[in-house]
Amino acid sequence: MKATDAELSRLEALMSRYPLVEMIRGELIFGALDDEGRLDVATPFFEDDDYEQLKTCGLRDALIGMLDDLMIERATQGVDCSRDGVLRLAGGKTVLEWLPENAARAAADARRGDWDLIPWLIEQLGRIQHDAIERKKALAAEKHGGDTSQWKREIWSSPEKNRDIKAALAAEGQRLGFQVLPADNRGEWLYDLVWRRLDANRNLLGMPLAVEIEVSDSSLWGIRYDFNKLLQAQADHKLMVFQVQTKSEVEAAFERLEESIKVYPHTAPCRYLLCGWSTQQNAFSFRAREVRDIG
Repeated sequence: MKATDAELSRLEALMSRYPLVEMIRGELIFGALDDEGRLDVATPFFEDDDYEQLKTCGLRDALIGMLDDLMIERATQGVDCSRDGVLRLAGGKTVLEWLPENAARAAADARRGDWDLIPWLIEQLGRIQHDAIERKKALAAEKHGGDTSQWKREIWSSPEKNRDIKAALAAEGQRLGFQVLPADNRGEWLYDLVWRRLDANRNLLGMPLAVEIEVSDSSLWGIRYDFNKLLQAQADHKLMVFQVQTKSEVEAAFERLEESIKVYPHTAPCRYLLCGWSTQQNAFSFRAREVRDIG
């Protein structure tokens, strides 16, 4: 949730008293830990020199004091999203975004270099699979007088898979304070879905996640075509979701995609999650790979 115009005006008035702030770029993730709803934790993500300057000039403490005031005011007014947020600074510009309750800790973790998103992705895709199967069972019961034994005949269509996966990943990316594309009225950007980290001037700082979903073309050629986009993505985590008929076809695709990962000259460490849906098994299979050796 974006800050109100009044909140931004107060922050900008505060920032105007510190001319050197125009040289500072970074993020401050903040949140409340107890029932009082006061600012208890503020995690900085700045270059060392920028953060030292932020502290020395007194702006850090002034910002923390104002954010604490804003949290109290929002809680008093019964406004949604009053306990957690992210403050972005860049070139003298300020962007304040309020996050869902208890999101600050996860949002800070998501900006650390050692953050591993793979376990969450596997858990989330497993939940999507479970929900889809439950819907198929409900449809079967509706058609057969309560009998769910024919649930495998019900179709979880490719457009539905695409939509369900994107919806879950978009919701989490927004909860963590990243720009998600596509989402709301914004369309795709290079990949089927991406989390982008921007500064207050909307400069691109990084991509925590890039996703390609190919569940319409089950040929290995079609799967590899989309996967090659992920190879060149400068993203911390790369998710490839594809669909084939049998478990052996899933494994064959895994082997071919892993070969592509091995031979590609990566320029930065990253993590891959390969996710194959077997229409015969009605299940996802996973294979994760981490790239550490660069060049």
